[in-house]
Amino acid sequence: MNVYDSEELSVDVAIDASSVLFVQSNSWFGEPEANIGVDSKNWAEFAIEPQIYFKVKDIFGGELSAAASVVSTKTYGESADGFAAGLNDPGKTTLEKLYVGWKTELGVDDFIEVIGGNFDYQIGTGFLVKDGGRDGGDRGGFYLGARSASRNSALVRVKYDNLQVEGFYLGNNPGRGGIKAHVGGVNAEYSIPDRFSIGATYIQVAHFDDPLLANTAENLKTYDVRGSVNVNDQLKLSGEYAKQRGAAFYRGQGWYLQTDYTVDSLPFTPTITYRYAVVSGDDPNTPQNEEFIPLAYGFTDYGQWYQGEIAGNWIFGNSNQKTHMIKGSAALSDKVSLTGSWLNFTLDEPEKLGVTDSAFGNEFDLWLDWQASERLFLSAAAAVLVPQDGAKQFTGGSKTWAHFMLYASVSF
Repeated sequence: MNVYDSEELSVDVAIDASSVLFVQSNSWFGEPEANIGVDSKNWAEFAIEPQIYFKVKDIFGGELSAAASVVSTKTYGESADGFAAGLNDPGKTTLEKLYVGWKTELGVDDFIEVIGGNFDYQIGTGFLVKDGGRDGGDRGGFYLGARSASRNSALVRVKYDNLQVEGFYLGNNPGRGGIKAHVGGVNAEYSIPDRFSIGATYIQVAHFDDPLLANTAENLKTYDVRGSVNVNDQLKLSGEYAKQRGAAFYRGQGWYLQTDYTVDSLPFTPTITYRYAVVSGDDPNTPQNEEFIPLAYGFTDYGQWYQGEIAGNWIFGNSNQKTHMIKGSAALSDKVSLTGSWLNFTLDEPEKLGVTDSAFGNEFDLWLDWQASERLFLSAAAAVLVPQDGAKQFTGGSKTWAHFMLYASVSF
């Protein structure tokens, strides 16, 4: 909402607020206390972020921008992540955005941009970098994930024609007891809209604030390539491959292949997605660490990159798993959409979890989304995760985990 506008200065304010309610049965396959230390059945989360944005319209031939915001989160009840076990209704208010940027136009769509401070940054679909903040624990609001800005960071972005190149230095916001770290790297994207895109990224840990692990962690390097192509108006193919090396120790890899097909001959024109994703686990029988280190992945669509409404949020962290996903989505109207998915999970290295069977489980998810007004968004989700032998061995439970969620957000 614009509150001041002149030839020199523009000021806008905004507020984002969200809430979510969960009802679960047989969480952790009927053994929540054995796995997370508390009995998790029902809980609610709340988050609010007031923001202010400034633009100075003519500084050194470009536009100067700045922003500031705070995030306040609260959880009532025991969340199934278990990070707040023993804490009574955790919540906290923290600084979120605080940055200054400068951007100058080089042409109609070409520009140079420089940003410094605390800001949001995403690479590709968020497989490697999307969420620089940590929620849950004493902060509350684990599922809502309201904290996403990278801390004490810098970004230089140049776009010319169809090519965009970025250099970045990103710090995390780990929360109480977490390890502060910075990564640096370069990202390049070349795209022709509605036809294809290719990208490549190099990331290296620049600082790891733990004296015992710093020498090894600061040698972690990630090499990533990705691409997508619209074969025609109905069919899209995409994929990504990331390799991790460093200190003759890291040997992880993560990749996926995906196809999206829009069936325009059916009512509501549904889109069917199939994806196979692999994120490696550590083989305990070797001196190397083969685990894929998930860095700062984040949510960009259902199943991406929290793979499964239950498994992706409460169990797995994009490591040591192989996942088949079939997803269908359709717009029932201009404001209502329906999405359903099936995911099959197997463990890449079951021995790392102390189990002998790699078959973990099958999850079925259903979401109903409603853009009730310009500012109000509502969503309902239902899911079940049926355990297989690997999950039963890992958790000690054997019951089907059922999950129901109601979500609401408003933006001004």
